[in-house]
This record gives sequence, C-alpha cells and structure tokens, in this order.
Amino acid sequence: MNPSISPKAHDQYIKTFGKTFRVFGFGYFDQRVLTLDPRAMNHILNNNQIYEKPWQSRRLVSNLIGNGLLSSEGIHHKKQRKVMNPAFSLTNMKAYSPIFLQKAHQLRRRWLGLISGPEPAEPIDLVHWISRATFDVIGLAGFDYVFNAIENEDNAVYLAYKDMFDLSINQGQNLRALMGIWYPWLDTIWPTAATRVVKASHKVIYGVGNQLVQETKRQILEGKLDEKNSKSMLSLLIKSNLSNTNPEQRITDEDIMDQINTFFFAGSDTTSLALAWTFLLLCEKPQYQTQLREEILAVYTPPEGDEEPDYALDINVIENLPFLDKVAKESLRLIPPVHSSIRVALQDDVIPTKYPVKLADGTETHGVKIGKGQFVHVPMEGFNLDKTVWGDDAWEFRPERWDNLPELVKEQPGLWQNILTFSSGPRSCIGLKFSIIEMKTFLFVLLAAFTFEAPPDIKFWKINLFVL
Repeated sequence: MNPSISPKAHDQYIKTFGKTFRVFGFGYFDQRVLTLDPRAMNHILNNNQIYEKPWQSRRLVSNLIGNGLLSSEGIHHKKQRKVMNPAFSLTNMKAYSPIFLQKAHQLRRRWLGLISGPEPAEPIDLVHWISRATFDVIGLAGFDYVFNAIENEDNAVYLAYKDMFDLSINQGQNLRALMGIWYPWLDTIWPTAATRVVKASHKVIYGVGNQLVQETKRQILEGKLDEKNSKSMLSLLIKSNLSNTNPEQRITDEDIMDQINTFFFAGSDTTSLALAWTFLLLCEKPQYQTQLREEILAVYTPPEGDEEPDYALDINVIENLPFLDKVAKESLRLIPPVHSSIRVALQDDVIPTKYPVKLADGTETHGVKIGKGQFVHVPMEGFNLDKTVWGDDAWEFRPERWDNLPELVKEQPGLWQNILTFSSGPRSCIGLKFSIIEMKTFLFVLLAAFTFEAPPDIKFWKINLFVL
C-alpha cells in the first residue's frame, strides 16, 4: 500500500470494518485476511508451523540476497537461527560499540571537511552519507572487512551491492520482474538489465564472501584467529556452527555466504533508513533536536576538529540517556523501515481475535476462519499507528508519549517496546540490539557536533520497495 495513504486507509478500515476483515488480492478468488487485532497477530506471528512467508515473496528476496534468514522457512530457518543466535547476544552487540563510535566520528570529520571553507556549504545528502557509514560498520563488525566507503566509494563489493539494490529494487517492480518470480526460467532465456546486474553483483559478493568464510574457518580450525577477528559476526557464526557435534544441525558454507549477503542488506540499509528519518523528524520538530542535544552535551564533550575522540566511551553512557531512548523508540514506531509483511496459511485455521469480527450477514463473532493457501497481511506500520491504541496523536512525532503510554499499548504484538518494527515471534529481527545501539551511537555523536536543518526547497516522501 502507498505509505502516503496507508495510515488514513487503516484508520478508515477500522472504523468501517473493525480490526479484522477480508480483502481481495488479485481478483475475487484471492481473498485475504488483514488484521490489526493484537491477539490475532500474536497467533499468526508465533505459529510459524501454520503461517510462513509465501514462496513468491521468499523467491523475490532470495533472488537478491540468497536463502538466508529473511527468505528461508521451516527446518532450514530454525537451523540457521539456532546457529546464529550466539553471535547476536547483547554482550557481543555491545562489544561492537568502538566500531560504531569510530565510524560515527569518521563521518563527523568528513562532514566537517565538507562544510568548512569560505564559500557557503552545499546541503549534505544525509541519506547517502549515512548509508556509506552503516555499510562500513557492517563490514567491520560483520566480517572484519574494510570497505572505507565513508572516504571512497570504490570498493568492488560495495559497488556491486549498491548497483544490485539500486537497480533491482528501485526499478524492478514491473510486469517483467513479477513474471520472473512465477517463471524463473525467463531470467535465463530473457535476461533483463536488472537480472544481469544481480548476476554480476552476486559474482563479486559471493566471490569475496567465499574467501572470507574459508579463511576465517581455516584460522579457527588452526587456532590462529587473533582477538580482534574473533569478535566478528562471521567468526562467531562459524564457531557456533563448528561447535555443533551433530553434522545434520550445522549449516553449509553456502548458507553462511547467504547470511553475509543478508547482513549487508539487513545490517546496513534498514538502519541507515531509520537514522535518516530520525534526523528529518528532528529537523521538523527542532525543539526535540535541541532537547536531545542538551541531554547529550550534559554527559559528553565532543572533540573539536580533528581531535582524537574517545573510542572506548562506555556504551552505557549512551544507553542510559532517557530522551535519546524515547527519540529512537518514537522514530522507529512512527516510520518503521519495513512497512509490512505477509504470511500464507499452510492449513485451515481459526485465528483468535480480541475484538469482534463483523460477518457478511451482520452478525459478530470472535475469531476468523482462514483456508489453506490464503494470505494474511501483516501491517507493521498499521499496528504502530493505530489511533485506537496509541491515541489521536498516533501519527505525530512525540517522544514524550513514552512517559505515559496508554494501557492498550501493552497488548500490542512486537519483539521490542510493543511495536511491530522488528516483527515478533520466531521470525523476529535477530539484529535488533545491533541496530538500536548503532542508531543511538550515530545520533549521539552527530547531534553533539552539528545542528540539522532540512533544505526548504526539497520535498521528502516515503515509498515502499517490496514486502518482506
């Protein structure tokens, strides 16, 4: 759904049809369920043996980033998740804080260079620069791999990744692209510019990925992995995989390389989007930007110019800032990087509901029947912006709302803070802690150094690329 109208549309749906109702997909016979009922959504997201991502969306994702956590299902997904969980512990995520600080300060110095000089500075394309910085972060934290994208955009893997997603996502949603999902052999006999770019990009990404996997595995087996490299997500993942004494419970090297590609996407683009929208929201509400800057400067003295910053700053200093925490939560509630998702029922089921469901004959019931093969929409943004839950100001950026949340918020589904931004259940976002700590660190460093204003002559809008 077009994000410019989706909040109003969901609001009107609730007023007209209630919280759970049927919608049509591709024609009358494609009847689907759309629900904003918390009990229903908890049932759907926590029963992945009944509801899984449909093969169409999984193929779309896997064509780009392989069969990693975002596109695998069933036993394959469970095995991948079990192997990867140790690498994403809170302790390991906090250990990456020096990397977050290093890259945030490198970006700060780069921006200082751009705005210094006698001539008036040109507006900085914040989205582009933050994307470069988060890509650097995932390179170092994920694989101990130096992209140095903040300084130069000439790394082959970085360019391959950007080429692939700029072309395949931004320009790929057309009839031919959709035909390729149902008939994948078309990409062989009738390749498009997008499929050629994806193929070429995969060759670069998986080529480097295979080298990283084999070298890291060799160092682990020979006991030669140094302390620095042993903390990367890749090394932790391979260690966890090798420690499993049952070979059937291990994932393959190909699976690990698919995770690398997934890390690039989920660990870079989503966080950079969240940061970009947060800075824009703080530009639109400068009183909040001022309040947050004052909170930061009360506990932190930023370096001047090229002065060397403290990369060993205790991450708890950042984590314990209450208004920074509220700004992050409110931004991620208001504009989730992933707008919505979808599931398909693997068997007939009755979805329980908290609120009554209106039937065609005018009667009401609790629960809705769904048939095998029918789709269920997961409106993440819809849950986050539901006025009947969050209040009449649900569509506004108000960090102070987190001081006194409505009681109904406590019933909302969600892995984090009762919002669906990071989904919920067995398929919830494994990189939640990584993303939030990274996001707060960049806000902390950059807001201490700069005041942000949006150019008055540039219009910003949301666009949905595809459903995960």
